[in-house]
Amino acid sequence: MNLPRRKLVVEDLRLGHWSRRSGAFSLACDGLSFEVAENEFVAIVGPSGCGKTTFLTALAGLTPVTSGRLELNGEQIQGPAPDRSLVFQHASLFPWRDVAANIEFGLKAQKRLDDRGRKRVAELIELVGLTGKEDKYPRELSGGMSQRVNLARALATDPDLLLLDEPFSALDAQTRELMQDELTRIWQADGAGTGKTAIFVTHDVPEAVFLADRVVVLSSGPAHLVEVVDVDLPRPRRSDIKRTPEFQEIHDYILGLVMSQTQSGRRAMDHDSNATVVG
Repeated sequence: MNLPRRKLVVEDLRLGHWSRRSGAFSLACDGLSFEVAENEFVAIVGPSGCGKTTFLTALAGLTPVTSGRLELNGEQIQGPAPDRSLVFQHASLFPWRDVAANIEFGLKAQKRLDDRGRKRVAELIELVGLTGKEDKYPRELSGGMSQRVNLARALATDPDLLLLDEPFSALDAQTRELMQDELTRIWQADGAGTGKTAIFVTHDVPEAVFLADRVVVLSSGPAHLVEVVDVDLPRPRRSDIKRTPEFQEIHDYILGLVMSQTQSGRRAMDHDSNATVVG
């Protein structure tokens, strides 16, 4: 039996920020450990403000590692690199570039916009369902279309690791559900039937269960691992799977974990606010 290759290693990871105003160090992640296999889609959930986005920016190389291991393909992540692409919550498209030019941007920056690169862009435009919209500008696109462009731009450079930071949270409920269906289709099709290695941060538990192979549940901040939950649901998935007992069972279990962490975080905050300083 061939086991999937280990793609990402997170071991005893410590991340945080220095406050420019106070000079104090604020922990975002403390002792976080888990692994991600090649071609695996992993969703990360946890209480609001627990450090999910900080962890994702560390994977992108935008937040330095304070201590611990954060390795991709056996190499410590030390900064941004073309082997990773980040899809933000908001599309952040260049308003002066049309759809095709926005998707080409990364390839052009890497000096890879040759005939092969242009073919890749054309394939992605078709893959994300924007054929005929190549010459449209961001102001002419809906929110869902803009995120399709954003996703195609991230995929254009063929990254080893696709990072997605709540990319559908700004969309209305109907468009969000449509984009979840589209992402599963695009992710698997672009990976030649297996899917790229992807890390998806979300606060929406149904979204996490629908998209992921496994869901990583983080504690209230500073984040450490609570549990990694396998999502044993067949692929390809359609939105009607959300109405099955199997889906609901996994959803309810993960939601229970998240809610327990949210409540423990609130109790800790209440304790701190009620503490008496003696001196």
